[in-house]
Amino acid sequence: MALAVVLGAALSAFAQDAKVSVAVKPEVRHQTILGWGKTTPWQPAHPLLRDQCIDRAVNDLGLNRLRFEGLCGNKVGHRSWEWLNDNADPATINWKGFNTQHLDGRVAEWLVPWKQAVEARGEPFDLYVSPSFFQGGSSGDLPPWMLADPREYAEWATALLLRLRDRHGIVPNYYSICNEAGNNNVFSPQVVVRMMKALMPRLRQQGFKTMVQYPESVNAAVAVRYIEAARNDPEVWKWVGLISYHWYGRDNQASMVKLRDFARERGLPTAQTEFMNLTIDHLYDDLVVGGVSYWEIYGLATPDYEAALSHVSSNTFRGGRWYWRFRQVSHFVRPGAVRVECTSSDPAVRCLAFEHRGKMVVVLINTTAPHAARTVTVRGLRPGAYGVSQCVKAAPTEELGVRRVGDDGTIDVDLQPDSVLTVYGRDDANRPPTLLEWCSQPTFLKRPAETLELRCAAADPERDALTFAWSVVAQPDGADAKLAQPDSAVTRVTGLTRPGEYVFRVEVGDGRHAVRQDVLVRSFEGNQPPVPMDVHNRVPVWVRVKDGGTLLRAAAWDVERDPISFKWIVVRQPRGAAAQLETPDKAACKVTAMAAAGDYVFRLDVSDPANTVSVEHTVPVYP
Repeated sequence: MALAVVLGAALSAFAQDAKVSVAVKPEVRHQTILGWGKTTPWQPAHPLLRDQCIDRAVNDLGLNRLRFEGLCGNKVGHRSWEWLNDNADPATINWKGFNTQHLDGRVAEWLVPWKQAVEARGEPFDLYVSPSFFQGGSSGDLPPWMLADPREYAEWATALLLRLRDRHGIVPNYYSICNEAGNNNVFSPQVVVRMMKALMPRLRQQGFKTMVQYPESVNAAVAVRYIEAARNDPEVWKWVGLISYHWYGRDNQASMVKLRDFARERGLPTAQTEFMNLTIDHLYDDLVVGGVSYWEIYGLATPDYEAALSHVSSNTFRGGRWYWRFRQVSHFVRPGAVRVECTSSDPAVRCLAFEHRGKMVVVLINTTAPHAARTVTVRGLRPGAYGVSQCVKAAPTEELGVRRVGDDGTIDVDLQPDSVLTVYGRDDANRPPTLLEWCSQPTFLKRPAETLELRCAAADPERDALTFAWSVVAQPDGADAKLAQPDSAVTRVTGLTRPGEYVFRVEVGDGRHAVRQDVLVRSFEGNQPPVPMDVHNRVPVWVRVKDGGTLLRAAAWDVERDPISFKWIVVRQPRGAAAQLETPDKAACKVTAMAAAGDYVFRLDVSDPANTVSVEHTVPVYP
């Protein structure tokens, strides 16, 4: 028994140390990659941070696709795209009945510059519109006039697409009838089909070539059910241009295969378009099992960063924990690349391979537990120059230099435990450095503090020596910011003597190229008040007397991370009404006894130990 244990351990160690063989077969071709995407941000942002967010998303992570949800719900600051029916004629758009002002603002802030950034790379910008109608969410249910008449839904959607095209020059590639149809909304397969048949002829009359993205279901299994419900309806399939699904729920793989095979029969691409907790495992399964051509993350960064982006504490871009692993694929695999066959002799090392314009990319995923280092020989590469890049755990990418593959088509690489490594075909031209981090510590100052530290990190594809140069771009009048070591990756800054905004610039060079980014730092006098966020009502959003009430809901952000308290108050209500607040000291407060039609006005007080900020929210109640 002891000998068997020793031999077993020795064989196990040998297996871990043995060289893994990965075979690339470019003659076996699979799907074409069309886009990497995310949801359009919904928060406003400081222009500097907005521009950095778009730059990193497009030029570093490589996103060329956006999902746009339009305007929905009843929130402080705006209401949905069509709060009340614009008129009694669904064939005639009354533009005064649509919330063009707030739609235009959001499109101008995010969609237009995002499109410009993608097209500046020489790549196609891809957009799809996917409205939500969750009965239990902040979007609210499908308005009753649209449910009663699909032509009203068609008018609603047509008005949205016309505004995007005629005002902003943006034509969506795809339109989804309802985000997650059948998940807490009225969009059964039959309702989706009715809406589609009412909408698409009208879009064609308006000159749109937009296709339907269908069914955009909560998971692949539900998507299969919606596909089967419409399988034998030829009118549906002349409008559908993309099969899509989300990843919520378990054991999606079997249904993903069914979607993939159905899409292939119809000559359609597939897409994975939402999951809040994506990992590199989902990415692999979606590409290999689901055969997707589009793959999306829901948000670009952490929720903490999303909040800070809009307010007072963020001074630089920070991606989510998954950012660098996903970048190992999306940065190097560009639209138009074809996934080709790739097999591994060790199931613990999964592999992906792509070819685009004569260049090959191979991604080696060594994240299977128990984590171990492995040496891999990749075979089947085309001769030429290749860069090697890796991400270990959640750390930023590390460039390992340029290698040459000869006529034998092989390259040996060492995989670190819990890592993703990319071998990417390239030319011999020197490439600029990649900025990994640029920030300050602390991220903001409170008087009387007057000093901070600026930090920058970068990687160079050729591993060239890098130089750093910090400078002061802007500072408040009377301040005298001084950089202790402006030619270092890390420098101390003194003289931040005045409250206000400071902007510092770092330029990183490799002797041939220079890249730069700015760091925004704010200095404050005294404790800063909390910032109310996402103040709205739901369940229902559009309230009628028979509903009897709604749910008030909010969030808040505090730069000092002080404890925050909430207080809801009834300010005004219709004569004879006696609305009751069930939990007025909570962020979510149920309101009952809204028994009379008219406007109910609620005030929300958000407090930290030193400050209180108030906002008012109006909830109309209809007969």
